[in-house]
Amino acid sequence: VVGGTSGSKQAVTVKKRRKTEGLGGGGPEQNLSINDSIIAIALPAFFALAADPIASLVDSAWIGRIGAVPLTASGLAIAVLNIVVRLFNTPLLSVTTSVIAKAYVSPKRDLSRAASIALELGALAGAAQTMLLFVGAPFLIHLMGVDSGTDGVLYSTAVSFLRIRALGAPAVVLLLTTQGIFRGLGDTRRPLYATLAGNILNVGLAPLFIFGLNVGADGAAWATVVCEYISALYLLYVVYDKIPGLQIGSTLFKDQKSFSGPAKKLLSTSGVLAFRSLCVVGTYAIASSWSLEAGEELSASHQVCHQLWTGSTLLADALAVAAQTLMAQSITREDKDAVLEIVKKVLGIGLMLGTTTAVLIQVSNGILPELFSSDESVLAGIDHLLPFVVLTQPITALAFVLDGVLYGGSDFNFAASCMFVSAASAVAVMTVGINYFAESDYDVLTSIWVGYTVLMSMRTMVILYRMQMKDAPFRKYLITEKPARG
Repeated sequence: VVGGTSGSKQAVTVKKRRKTEGLGGGGPEQNLSINDSIIAIALPAFFALAADPIASLVDSAWIGRIGAVPLTASGLAIAVLNIVVRLFNTPLLSVTTSVIAKAYVSPKRDLSRAASIALELGALAGAAQTMLLFVGAPFLIHLMGVDSGTDGVLYSTAVSFLRIRALGAPAVVLLLTTQGIFRGLGDTRRPLYATLAGNILNVGLAPLFIFGLNVGADGAAWATVVCEYISALYLLYVVYDKIPGLQIGSTLFKDQKSFSGPAKKLLSTSGVLAFRSLCVVGTYAIASSWSLEAGEELSASHQVCHQLWTGSTLLADALAVAAQTLMAQSITREDKDAVLEIVKKVLGIGLMLGTTTAVLIQVSNGILPELFSSDESVLAGIDHLLPFVVLTQPITALAFVLDGVLYGGSDFNFAASCMFVSAASAVAVMTVGINYFAESDYDVLTSIWVGYTVLMSMRTMVILYRMQMKDAPFRKYLITEKPARG
């Protein structure tokens, strides 16, 4: 809980006054500075965000030992799953974080009710995703460009992999929902422990299932599903143990008021953020499609730089988690000093992170490209795009952090509108550049990455402008009052 003394120059502190055992250290009252609070939330969140991609790379390495077809098939299925997570599950995670952060410091002390509703909605969403993914697997793999007639083995392998992973959808949604609960409480350590434990177990189970049970790529899928349920059940157990009065199955449909109130708001807000995610996914998909105009080698260069670009934002994404949690708690407590201090701190740290990342990527310019490919054409394309990756780091980091500020202020509708405008502008720039100005394959890549630069620049500028607008829900907390003249 972020606290401070209005009008004083004393350090703003985060006071965890709740006696909920085991959360934020539990026991005696604990005071943390804003800097310490940001670090305490952001660092574990960063390692948790980084753990899944690393585990996926290890999985791919094991599957790659079987052959190219299983590796391609698993990649297609995982691409479908990532789209589902980005469109539906990540918005639920973001909204849950803000809802729980507010409930945690609210005088009404309705934390257990808020957590119950979030978990019940998560359970329903997970069950629905399992049904849709399992039944729709053949159609979804076909949409990815695989034909059952001409690529029968690849098609059947991808469908089987996707259906097995679909069985883990309830665990994935519950895992993200419980992570949102802990983020709202300011505790990102427990989700980190669950994520690390699940991924480490997965790294050990995958080869056992793949080679020991001789079930091929399906073995990797089964290993992942098992570990997802273990991680989700662990976090669910801890939530039950640490939040008194938490009950699943007795809140959402208890009466019409329960469903039309917090549940309806949570669903509607998740829908708004799902639209925002669709704008992001759509922009990246269009960029990937346009990159094929430059040929397979330069398209591969684009994919490598895109992965490097998005991977380098993990620290900024973790910082956004800290900004969202602390902002939501401070606004609920009407703590103006804390809100202003948090915004200043996270923006400063975000700019520093972006600049540092840019320097590190530039310094490793001679090493990074060769880690991804030995093809001269691909390497030439990476060299062409790397300046874009480097120069956009600071503005990209600020864009992510500012998203956290918007989420913390519950300005979700504007976040979606901002992303729509930014994405539309980026796609327009790509389209015009490629169709009217590109004279070579390298110009095609340049047009795409100018579009990426516009995407992040627009996000940053529009959100900064939003912070000056009178109707912004958190605007009053950012105005510094001038001392009265005597």
